[in-house]
Amino acid sequence: MTPPVLPRGSLVRALVQLAYWDVSGRLRRASPEALRAVVEALGVDPAAPPPAVEPVTVAWDGRLRLKLRLPGPVDRLRCTVLLEGGGEVGEPELAVRHVRGRDGWVESHVQVPGRLPFGCHRAVVSTGGRKLHTVVLSVPRRLPGASPPRVGLWVPTYGLWSRTCGPCGDFEALRRAASWALARGAGVLATLPLFAGLLDEPFEPSPYLPASRLFWNELFVHLPGPQRPAATGLVDYRAAFAEKRALLEEGWRQLPDRLKEEVRGWVREQPWMPQYATFRAYLERQRRPWRAWPEAARSGVRLDGADPVARDVYAYAQWLADRQLQAVAETGVWLYLDLPLGAHPDGFDPWQFRELFVEGVSAGAPPDPFSALGQDWSFPPVHPQRAREDGHAYLRACLARLFRVARMVRLDHVMALHRLYWIPRGFPATEGVYVRYPADELYAAVILEAFRAGAVVVGEDLGTVPSAVRRELERRGLWRMYVLAFEAGSERLRPPAPGTVASLGTHDTAPFASWWQGLDLVELQRLGRITVEHMSAERDRRQAVVTALARELGVRGPSPRTALQAALRWLAESPAGSVLVHLEDLWLETACHNVPGTTADQHPNWRRRLRYPVEAWDELREVSETLQDLALRRGRHP
Repeated sequence: MTPPVLPRGSLVRALVQLAYWDVSGRLRRASPEALRAVVEALGVDPAAPPPAVEPVTVAWDGRLRLKLRLPGPVDRLRCTVLLEGGGEVGEPELAVRHVRGRDGWVESHVQVPGRLPFGCHRAVVSTGGRKLHTVVLSVPRRLPGASPPRVGLWVPTYGLWSRTCGPCGDFEALRRAASWALARGAGVLATLPLFAGLLDEPFEPSPYLPASRLFWNELFVHLPGPQRPAATGLVDYRAAFAEKRALLEEGWRQLPDRLKEEVRGWVREQPWMPQYATFRAYLERQRRPWRAWPEAARSGVRLDGADPVARDVYAYAQWLADRQLQAVAETGVWLYLDLPLGAHPDGFDPWQFRELFVEGVSAGAPPDPFSALGQDWSFPPVHPQRAREDGHAYLRACLARLFRVARMVRLDHVMALHRLYWIPRGFPATEGVYVRYPADELYAAVILEAFRAGAVVVGEDLGTVPSAVRRELERRGLWRMYVLAFEAGSERLRPPAPGTVASLGTHDTAPFASWWQGLDLVELQRLGRITVEHMSAERDRRQAVVTALARELGVRGPSPRTALQAALRWLAESPAGSVLVHLEDLWLETACHNVPGTTADQHPNWRRRLRYPVEAWDELREVSETLQDLALRRGRHP
């Protein structure tokens, strides 16, 4: 099959990357079949020229510069900016600088005097009887520096438990964890994504495939009173959600009418909240993916048959979740939350924003040392052009939801601000195509919402990330990540930079004690992720890394406790902006929360409860002492 024709200067040529350099330095060209499938999924006319004015214009530091593409030069031009907070500013006549373009078109450059207030505005340009519109993101050129606490604690919310609570962790357990951490000098509390999940039918427990990135997980809402404790060390999400759903309905029915009206009033003020509650109520009745619903419901025209009580229950759960997460933040901890890259295809977001999410493709990653066959993450990507039509309102809303309670936010796979690997349906992950995204606009959207909240944004830049992406993160004031397990090797250990969150590992790596002793390799072999033939080489490679790290840290002997303390001391004395320690590392846990590339029947990903309940943490002397020592050492090295 011949590849589609992508004319130079066309919009589709600007979006689709015809080739990329892989991790081995080899140039990989997109196959004609995959390229054609991606172009069809984009739905952009290959011959369509760029627009007269871009849908979004970034006014860095409030200075608005417009670039127009017109059939010929213009003598007079008027610009009016409708401000986000009301009112407008305008210039009746602006000087225009012309640059001769291609194919008879003329580029006209206009500088609007003065500075706009920071925010999301709309500009209207009038010239030659035409009115051109663009969304203006007026933002600082660089996110102002913030000073988060220098020590943080990481816990998985679902894994928290109490001797008196139900089968799964909740926001009250998270609040108690925050208070415990603060008392020991850890001012940041990090956890996995807390967004709404599909925990009935359809079913998907992964926090990185949420039903929505706009609403909280109802499972984590705390309800007083006795609840059934977990029978095992694993969370049974279906049973836990069914129990929580029943308790929420009982709580709603018993709620005084005055509070019910307060909840309903609050719901009306929250963007897309009524639609979300109705969607969840209708999904309960249908118990099948929305693409299999009747046409009127599938297209969002009407959801006949949605139980009004169920709709109120889901709204009530969001009201409770919002207040309970506010209570966590009010402890004084800096809550550090995660923004997943996408949403489950059967979830609310792809239904509500059907034009925004691209059908027929999924996001993923090309082959690399982590996965020789590439990765297909199964969720639909956001359309890079359609997202611009309203100034990236969906992304800004997702961020604003997080910043209501979080002072730090981690952007999963931050390279997606620049480009994302699309895999056409029916193609293997090795046959994906990179699609470019408007990086300047996306950085502006992120900076705007973080600036409003006075928050820190951390870009997940682990693995194979072009150096240009890391330079842009630093230029825009976004923090980066530093993981000791990835940095350790035979060469001299590189210390973390000031604008980084440093840690021993991540939620996708083995706990430190397991990694140090090579127990994770044994588990990977059992799961078939490492063959018997390659096991010896993997053991040798790991031993070389651990030996080199031990030499750097001054560790003598094989004790994982000694190694842990030495590694934390090294991070404590480094320039890292904040050091994040996993709670379970402090008691030398060896079981993983997630083993990437495994299925539910191979490994209980995202299901394992912590070994100890919240009440028992005070009894773990070495845990408290190690965390307090880390905080003390960090205090000595500003």
